[in-house]
Amino acid sequence: MADSAATQQLFDLWRKQFEDGAQAWARMLTQQPAAPPDPFTFWRPILDQGLQNWARMFAQAPASPDLLAQWKQFLDQWIEAWSRVLGQAMNTEAFAQLMGKSLDQFLAAQAPFKKATEQSVDAALQTLNLASRSQLTGVAKQIVDLEERLERVEDAVLAVLKKLDELPRAREPERPSKRPAASPEAG
Repeated sequence: MADSAATQQLFDLWRKQFEDGAQAWARMLTQQPAAPPDPFTFWRPILDQGLQNWARMFAQAPASPDLLAQWKQFLDQWIEAWSRVLGQAMNTEAFAQLMGKSLDQFLAAQAPFKKATEQSVDAALQTLNLASRSQLTGVAKQIVDLEERLERVEDAVLAVLKKLDELPRAREPERPSKRPAASPEAG
């Protein structure tokens, strides 16, 4: 009977997580985000330059029986052109702004899913009677605080013991030393 109740509880948890996930997806699909920047405006100059290099290469060198050598030469020029163009593009302020906007949009899109996932994990951990990350962090902080308190108490006890050790020495009167008396015969 207890196994059936636990199974039902896990099933209910799964169903709630599924419904929450479906609602999050529905909210994401119905939201109208700001119009994303047009990627073709960024890539068009790069592709145009690559096509121009390709056309130039075939115009300069006629087709030869060694097609693989021509293909390797084309790929080398293509990679060099892409490297040069991308290096120039990435050093612009517009590229940095575009990357920043893309990152902001990605993070904004992921925030609801991250929150839903964290809630689902916390609910699952609670159902399985396991500690969550925040609970473990809280316990660890309490342990550190207790260790610091214990160190302060140890320091205070050592200071009191040191003072107690010094007290009897200060109060003890000087005792005459017991030296054997010099005998007249030893003279």
